[in-house]
Amino acid sequence: MNSEQAPENPAEKAPSTPQPTPVPTPAPTPASTAPPPPAGASASEGTPSAASGRCERSGAPGSGWATACHLVGLLDFGVSFVFVGLLATLIVWLARRDADKECDFHGKEALNLQLNLLVWQLLALPLLCCCLVGLPLLVALPFVKLVALLVGAARAASGERWSYPWIVRVVR
Repeated sequence: MNSEQAPENPAEKAPSTPQPTPVPTPAPTPASTAPPPPAGASASEGTPSAASGRCERSGAPGSGWATACHLVGLLDFGVSFVFVGLLATLIVWLARRDADKECDFHGKEALNLQLNLLVWQLLALPLLCCCLVGLPLLVALPFVKLVALLVGAARAASGERWSYPWIVRVVR
């Protein structure tokens, strides 16, 4: 073959660079064609997490704010005279009641429980001075508060609307 002759095979004309092969685009799945999440919601909202298999939802039942309404009541270690737990619950409730309906419900319940316990502790003081009947009441009420708030927090974390039994609803 002479250098002046044209090559017979077109592939022998010049060294060619490899052409990239087109990548097929996948067909859209129903999950990818869903409308975008509402404002303020995460993209993974309502989808199961890989680790737990439970749905992660912010601001919905089972969110941390409803649970926090109950748990911050424990900041005063069960003694309602200090008002720390009552004020902390009030702050969380006032901050989130408009944005989260579950936080609104659970905040009212936690406030009602703490107000009722405060009244019982105030009533136990004169009973303590008069006839020592108030002493068992003053000893028992912090434990009642601890157990009740932990049960309320557990129910709020599971997304259940639970009301404390035997309390007067002051905050409606």
